[in-house]
Amino acid sequence: MKMTKTFCNCRDVTYADIMAAMRAGATTADEVSAATGAGTGCGRCREALDFVVRDFLEELEAEKDGSLPL
Repeated sequence: MKMTKTFCNCRDVTYADIMAAMRAGATTADEVSAATGAGTGCGRCREALDFVVRDFLEELEAEKDGSLPL
């Protein structure tokens, strides 16, 4: 996934912004939303945020345990 791609147009939040919030400690969609503003405008991306957070959590776990494919 291209991390510079915009996830939330209303708040100009990119996928990289979401990952940065998660690297800083956010582990839920609500925490990511509070940290980045994603999903707090029109709300259309809010449901998708749950899935992005889930997928990024899996990536972060894989990085931790060294199972992330190169």
